[in-house]
Amino acid sequence: MIRIPADHWLLALRTVLAVWLALFLAMRLDLYQPAWAILAVMIVTLQPVMFTGGTPPIGIIIGRSIARLFGTLFGAIVGLVLIALFGQQPMLYLLFAGGWLAFCMYWVILEQDEYVGYVMMLSGYTSTLVSLTAIGTGVENIWSVAQGRFSETALGIGCGLLMHVIIAPRFGSRALPGALSGFLSQAATETLATLAEPRPRESRDAQLKVLFQSYQQFEKLRGLARLETRRLSQFIPALDRFASDGLALITAVRELETALDYLRACEGGERWLDELSQQALPLLRAVEAKPEGQPSERLLLADFDWNEATVEPRTRARAELVRQRLGEVLGLLQHGRRLRNALNDPTSSKVKTLPRERRERTQHNEHFVARFNALRVFIAFELLGQLWIHSGWQSGYLAMMLLGVFTMLFAKAPNPAAVVYQFLWGSIAAVILGGILLFLVLPVISGFPLLAIALGIPVAIGTLMTPHPRWSLIGLAGAITMMTLLNLHSTYTFSPSSYINGGLASIIGTIAAMITYSLFRQRSPGERIETLMAAYWHGLSRLLRKKSLPNRARLESRLYDRLGRLVALGGSDRAVREAIELNALALCVWRIRRLRGALGPHRAEIEAWLEGIGTRVIARRRHDPVVWRQLADEAIAWVERLYHEAHLPIASIGEIAMLGHLMRDAPGVELEARASDDLATAAATTGDTRHAD
Repeated sequence: MIRIPADHWLLALRTVLAVWLALFLAMRLDLYQPAWAILAVMIVTLQPVMFTGGTPPIGIIIGRSIARLFGTLFGAIVGLVLIALFGQQPMLYLLFAGGWLAFCMYWVILEQDEYVGYVMMLSGYTSTLVSLTAIGTGVENIWSVAQGRFSETALGIGCGLLMHVIIAPRFGSRALPGALSGFLSQAATETLATLAEPRPRESRDAQLKVLFQSYQQFEKLRGLARLETRRLSQFIPALDRFASDGLALITAVRELETALDYLRACEGGERWLDELSQQALPLLRAVEAKPEGQPSERLLLADFDWNEATVEPRTRARAELVRQRLGEVLGLLQHGRRLRNALNDPTSSKVKTLPRERRERTQHNEHFVARFNALRVFIAFELLGQLWIHSGWQSGYLAMMLLGVFTMLFAKAPNPAAVVYQFLWGSIAAVILGGILLFLVLPVISGFPLLAIALGIPVAIGTLMTPHPRWSLIGLAGAITMMTLLNLHSTYTFSPSSYINGGLASIIGTIAAMITYSLFRQRSPGERIETLMAAYWHGLSRLLRKKSLPNRARLESRLYDRLGRLVALGGSDRAVREAIELNALALCVWRIRRLRGALGPHRAEIEAWLEGIGTRVIARRRHDPVVWRQLADEAIAWVERLYHEAHLPIASIGEIAMLGHLMRDAPGVELEARASDDLATAAATTGDTRHAD
């Protein structure tokens, strides 16, 4: 027997009450199509449930509600324009409506802000919903359709949001301080383990992935702060800045581990490591045990007091490198602890010392993926439109509406064809259940209470199905399809043939979306990794060769965006480690370029060497570990040469040494191998299919 959690029953209660309220107000106000208000309630409420597996935080509901409101408004306006210009010219309508869908899809794929992307998604398919409904029911009704679509969507959004606010609301931002504490504590634990003893590579990779996942949890909750409460609004710039600093912290921990390996290999290296550990351990243990505790004055690791005549230059460079990376880790941990402590007391004077300006963020755009999805939507819309027009199919506009909705909704899914396949079964079930309601139940009931009960039962069933991954898509599909087909106007019309025609059109539209995704397959993870790696190498090459130095915040945000995509596509512990190593490599190059003024007479020669690396990096499609070792040997040769330059700062020498250490680990080679394996598998599968044909 399946046990339904109390949270799911509460979600069903909110949804049913919101549906009843929206239906009552829509019918009381005699709006154009009350089903649209119900549909808005269910999409705003249930779509986030598919990803959270339960009641979503109120911040997600608020964000999606606002985005849906603006997206519906923009889409309704575009639908009006399309009908005004091309209402009597179906071929031109298809061309421009498909072009708008493609444009919105292109933006949705490129846009990383969830809510801006949601606005464009709604703008895309709402324009087709409004214009196609007007074409199907009469172009002269276009103003009523557009106005009704927006007003009823706004009504549904308001009802759904109201129920989530007044009935046991969940505030995700309340978990934000705990997520920040967990990340800081995990980072301190990882640093302590790194200082304690050398660890096997597998253990390092697994713990690094845990740390990165802890950071991602903080990053996910950070976006809810501005939507859920004014209490944390003053912290938004500081939280945004620490989002970048958190990634720098993970990278610094990874670099510290590499630096420690090389210091431990030196004669007498443990002595200098013990000296650093004695200074750092009290703070690290305090952050690990109580990250929200009272922050102390910034800890600056003392310079080494050594006799340069007795301590080898190699040991001095490696020890100084460990001191720099450990100092960076401690500084970032203290910055995070100061922010975490301020979150406990927003009225504290310490809040004024936090950053007040948000950092500019940049992202890596996968233009090829965006163009491919836009082309896919455009072709599918045009082909189904041609079938609709030339066949004279009365309800064909419903098929085109669902095609537009499904191609926009699931373009970012890893396997959209499988998602739409589940939606197909939900649509079929909704057509059958909707027919029972429309022709067997509704004709024999009178009054709003009985109508509310008749609709509340399937709404509750669909809501209870949605939190379960196996049934979520079927439940949401049933809601969308049923509300599209049900006739909930003030005047009931008994028209089985019209309903059957519309039901078949809904199913055919869903099948058309599934066929579109099956024939026009998205790029495989291997192909996307290959493209991302190529973009990374070109960016690294520019960083190595350009005379001007980019802003570090912009560089870090672009690297983070690319790192997140590589981790998502790679999946394994090794993929996380390699992606972070690539991040560390770029930041190490940036530091060397920043310190180039301290290289004295060797500056021009070292910059020429870096430019040569940049040329070699983009000259190869695949990067051989042997070549990386050669580059690492060149870096170490430079370090050996610079050891004896008394006037050069040891920090510059240490950064070149770190570059050599990172290159010796052959960053990116395993990710490139993963891409090659995926491409080879895809090619072999294609070859087998052709041979079978």
